[in-house]
Amino acid sequence: MTTLALHHRVLLLIVAPTFLISALLGWYFTQARTQDVRHFLEQQASNIAEPLALASAEALAQNNQYMLGQLLDVSHRKNSPLVKSITVFDPQHQLIATSNHYPGIHQLTLQGNKAPLQFTELESAANWLIIRTPIWQQAEPEVAPQQLGYLAVRLQRDSLILARQSSILTSVLAVLAALLLSTVLGWLASRTINRPIQQMLQLIQQAQSLSLPMKSSSEQSSELQQLTQGIEQLITCCQELQDDMQHQVEQATADLQQSMEQLEVQSIELELGKRKAMEENRQKTEFLAKMSHELRTPLNGVLGFTRQLLKTQLSASQFDYLQTIQKSANSLLVLVNDVLDFARLEEGRMPLNQQPVSLRELLDDATELLAAQAFEKQLELALIVDPSCPDDIVVDATRLTQVLMNIAGNAIKFTDRGSVLIRVRASILSEHQLSLHISVQDTGIGLTEEQQQQVFRGSGHQKTNIGKHTGAGLGLMISQKLVHAMSGHIGVDSQAGKGATFWFTLECKRHPTTVAEPLPLELLDGKRLLYFEPQQYSREACSNLLLSWGLNVTLCATQAQLQQALAHQQHYDFALLGRTLSLHQLNQIQELVQRVRPQCDHCFLLVNTLSPHLREAIQLSGADACLSKPVHHRKLALVLAQPYVQQVSIHAVALKPAKANLRVLVVDDNEANLKLIHTLLSELVLHVDTAVHGAEAWHKATQHLYDMIFMDINMPVMDGVEACHKIQQSSLNEQTPVIAVTAHAVAGERERLLQLGFADFLSKPLDEYMLQLTLQEHLTLSKPSAQLRQEPAIPHSNYIDWSLSLQRAGGKAELALEMLQMLCNSLPESYQHIENAWQQRDAEQLLHHVHKLHGATCYSGVPQLKQLTEQLETQLKRGQSLELLEPEMLELADVVQGLLQDLAGTEWQQLVATPERQV
Repeated sequence: MTTLALHHRVLLLIVAPTFLISALLGWYFTQARTQDVRHFLEQQASNIAEPLALASAEALAQNNQYMLGQLLDVSHRKNSPLVKSITVFDPQHQLIATSNHYPGIHQLTLQGNKAPLQFTELESAANWLIIRTPIWQQAEPEVAPQQLGYLAVRLQRDSLILARQSSILTSVLAVLAALLLSTVLGWLASRTINRPIQQMLQLIQQAQSLSLPMKSSSEQSSELQQLTQGIEQLITCCQELQDDMQHQVEQATADLQQSMEQLEVQSIELELGKRKAMEENRQKTEFLAKMSHELRTPLNGVLGFTRQLLKTQLSASQFDYLQTIQKSANSLLVLVNDVLDFARLEEGRMPLNQQPVSLRELLDDATELLAAQAFEKQLELALIVDPSCPDDIVVDATRLTQVLMNIAGNAIKFTDRGSVLIRVRASILSEHQLSLHISVQDTGIGLTEEQQQQVFRGSGHQKTNIGKHTGAGLGLMISQKLVHAMSGHIGVDSQAGKGATFWFTLECKRHPTTVAEPLPLELLDGKRLLYFEPQQYSREACSNLLLSWGLNVTLCATQAQLQQALAHQQHYDFALLGRTLSLHQLNQIQELVQRVRPQCDHCFLLVNTLSPHLREAIQLSGADACLSKPVHHRKLALVLAQPYVQQVSIHAVALKPAKANLRVLVVDDNEANLKLIHTLLSELVLHVDTAVHGAEAWHKATQHLYDMIFMDINMPVMDGVEACHKIQQSSLNEQTPVIAVTAHAVAGERERLLQLGFADFLSKPLDEYMLQLTLQEHLTLSKPSAQLRQEPAIPHSNYIDWSLSLQRAGGKAELALEMLQMLCNSLPESYQHIENAWQQRDAEQLLHHVHKLHGATCYSGVPQLKQLTEQLETQLKRGQSLELLEPEMLELADVVQGLLQDLAGTEWQQLVATPERQV
């Protein structure tokens, strides 16, 4: 028996049911259509006959043949061609009237001996439909109606036949369409099903053609049978292959296990190697720290005795030799510090000390330090700060200065002629955030593309053709890491032989209050100034500064422009003359001063030298003052305002406010801190009491009512937190604001102390301005007016920042010197305690003494020692291992030794002994 193919069976299964269902539906709808048409014809005949029977009753009663004929004709015409004829018979079946007389009209009568027609009846024949309805004569209501006859209407059944034929035709067409559609769909479905089956069969045949152990299937079987047989064979084959694979997997697993054991051994070896490398790295850091300590100790001696020798009577060659020794030792000291900083950055132990600073003063101070190198090479050094750049920011001033000094120092080092320009601008990111952009542009040897790619990797500048310039590159590597630590970027743009522009950006916060002391700019507002400066960048930098102060500036870049300005016979309040000079140019400067003197009240010079003797000689030419380039904005403002200070001195004294009638308690266990805060507060309030620990403060708070209490946190006997709680529980000072004062403000410290009951939080070092703001916020106190101060001549020191000392002492030179002397007296003992705790590995005692020394450094203007003690205190509070703090301890020993040597010098001792002569 021949088996149909799969696609033929699918086609048959789809087409056969479709044909049967279509035929049944066609027959059903044909019968329904016929019945509907027949019912319509019967209803239509009834609607014609019955109304016409009623209308013809009166004509029959009157025997009016004419009227009856008219009724029949009109009804016939209205319903033609549906109606074949309308005929009226009498009760004896005799014809009375008809609308269409034809031979077979007798067929309309009632056949046989039937009773008289009482109701409407229908008679259906093959080709027509006859409807008969009686005609009644209605008499009086009590009398039964009389039948006058009946009316017969013959209707053609052509429409019924036509409807049946059209239904049959429609059904046939629908069946054919369904057959066609089902055939197409069936063919598509069979093709869709058959194609993958054929493909699978082909694959099975291909498998049979391979060397697989499969049996050939019969060609007489159907595709599904062939597929079933092929799948069964494939399953059997796969089972055999799986068994074989399982055996191979077991073999591979055994091999892998052996490999894993080898990898585990290698991992242990790598872990041991890693620990060894970390230990070697730690030993390297310790070695670098010890080496830097060992190197800095003799270097400090070399630098100290070199400075002492330079003060003695020397020949010209000896003086030159000693200066060379001093420069070489300073360079070596910088290199040693860079190596130590690099080691710290590699370990991620270089902390950032964010604090509010005056950006302009920070940049001016750094530029002043660079001026000596630039003047030696007769370079123009200029600092241009965008006027829109905010001045009060929060940043790590030490690290920012270090980066700027590294980059600008390199620019000066590799520039033989031309200029070095420092530009500063800011982009405001938000209300409290800004991005600082600082660039250093030089006209030096420049960098090739290869050198630019290596410049931050420690390779430094390559030697030039004449082998004149070299560089270690550590400074730039450290600068890059510091900039990245401060969330910034650093880069360089350069071409060989055309100079270079190094730039870096920093993200920092804006500080809401002014950090710098106010300048007497109100005395300069509207003043006329004649400014002569041949150097382009110096002229741009200084003129921008003068214009921002409200001065009316006349710029002159050449001698011709100066002569033209003087020819107008205009009078000026100031003349500011910028010159590059040497000793043989003193006559030219004197002539220049004499030219402008007649038309200016005051004459000031800007020169490219730091030598005080040379500036004094230049000033004798007739100038009122002589300042060094690039000019420090504060020094320039004070010098310009100096002639007008005497005019406003009476007003300044009158504006100085009286002390507030307040009683304040200051609590601190450090003698220097206590003395400084007492001195600063004594100028603001009438009564200041002191206490050295919390218990004494609580005792005094129970006896006196205070307006404000300044409380240190870490103290013996009773700490500040416990003392604050006891004071607030007493009835006498329970409403008195207690201000927390601490030298170590870690993250979250302010919020913690405020939650503990303190009214406010101040971090050391305090200054007069911070105390004023605190008193004004919590009490009623007027703000003292700023006064101009004359700074004393201070000996040079690598460890003492005299301007910072003055700021911490509220501008009082005597107090600043006294604070330095107190630090000098207590420093040996404090360091001895730290050294003993370090030797005993007592972390708690070490933290206590480091914290105490940190508090003592907050008011003495020793930023390097303060930063180092703060770093140690932070690491100890975080639980850092003492072994990892050995580099900082060694550096602390060097800083303490160097500071003691500086303070023990003859000049410092004379200054401390007679401070009133220096003020």
